[in-house]
Amino acid sequence: MMKRILLTIALLGSASAMADNTAVINNSGQHYEGVLSINQAAGNQQQMSNSRAIALDGQARNVNIQRLDGNVDPSLSAKVAIQGASFINGNGVLGVNQSAGANNQSINAVRISLNPGPQSIDDSVLLQQNTTQLTDSGLTSTTGSRQVATSDQAFTGSRGVIQVNQSAGVGNRVANTLGITIK
Repeated sequence: MMKRILLTIALLGSASAMADNTAVINNSGQHYEGVLSINQAAGNQQQMSNSRAIALDGQARNVNIQRLDGNVDPSLSAKVAIQGASFINGNGVLGVNQSAGANNQSINAVRISLNPGPQSIDDSVLLQQNTTQLTDSGLTSTTGSRQVATSDQAFTGSRGVIQVNQSAGVGNRVANTLGITIK
């Protein structure tokens, strides 16, 4: 019986977090080593990708295709935050996508090529497509509150590749790409 009560309380708490379109990371990921990828979303229809590609004697490729469409109310309020000492003193490749709201897309891509052959330009991130239709009932303000915050302590002392996308609102598209070629 006690487990059912706790489960009900947890579900009600998570429902209210999703209803207010708030995504918060607090004191997480400290002292990470290697590859750490985090996708956190609140709201509806979020697309996120952290992709890593390494190739020996060839060309590393990332192909990230995201397509999204739908109707969204622009009066939606949204908030994202990375708080406290999140991701401090880490070492490696870190990718964080954090989004709140609706119909947002984000990509973190890293490709490393050792001794590659002929090179071509990789436009895969440009393949994102977002055809968000904003709908307004006429009963609310046209734009909701948008908040994006990062603690001044976050990421302190970390080394390596750090890719962070934070978006709050409707129909945002963000991307971080890094290509390294060693001949």
